[in-house]
Amino acid sequence: MKKLLILRSAALAASLVTMSFASLATDTTSWNFTTNGTQYGAGNYDGNNLNFSSADNNLTITAWADTRDNNNSDTIQTATAAHNSHGLLNYNRDESNNEHYVDNYGDETDMLLFTFDDLVSITGINIGYHSVDSDISIAAFDDLPTLQGNTWDTVASNADFKTSFSNLSNGWTSLSSASSFESKYWLIGAYNGAFGSPGWTNNNDQLKIAGLSTVAGSSPDPKPPTDVAEPSSLAVLASFGLFAAWRRRKSA
Repeated sequence: MKKLLILRSAALAASLVTMSFASLATDTTSWNFTTNGTQYGAGNYDGNNLNFSSADNNLTITAWADTRDNNNSDTIQTATAAHNSHGLLNYNRDESNNEHYVDNYGDETDMLLFTFDDLVSITGINIGYHSVDSDISIAAFDDLPTLQGNTWDTVASNADFKTSFSNLSNGWTSLSSASSFESKYWLIGAYNGAFGSPGWTNNNDQLKIAGLSTVAGSSPDPKPPTDVAEPSSLAVLASFGLFAAWRRRKSA
């Protein structure tokens, strides 16, 4: 009887380990975009790619703004992505003042495209600093959106999810309405009317994004196989083996 109790307890413990590893997969990742001094991305237009990594995901950030006039309709082109001690910056091609902010000051609206390797939900945003006002717009896409040469209205019409938030304070703010959507492709920037209005807003939004909080999606891309079994797989095998041994002992 004592041996049966020991086997049953071991099987239960292995099952709990399995559930613990499963719960770890849903942990929130906090992305930190601050750095000492200003660092610029690599690529076209003086650097349009910033790269970040976490334990289970990779992220590329690119900068965009509607700075190209095409028959009196502003169309989107690349900008320079950068970050400093307050967070992410967008240097678009037309601005002479406030050019380091992600802003909608003047005739252009700056936005940043966040491209993850795996599906994520965005649950929060950290505003590292803002001047005048801090309204933002956010959108998610099923596929990588085509920004170059399009208008924000066209981009917004292809979004799977879009919304705007007004008057965000410096520091962390929950983005609860975005947390139920999963995507690899998220567009975030200064308030942009093409993505919906949260109420009273203006075009003096000037902000720096210090971080995001994300939760892994329910169907992440499969990782390459490894020669060594994952701890959770070992726990599953152990729990089945111990349960089978307990059954055999019990029926003997």
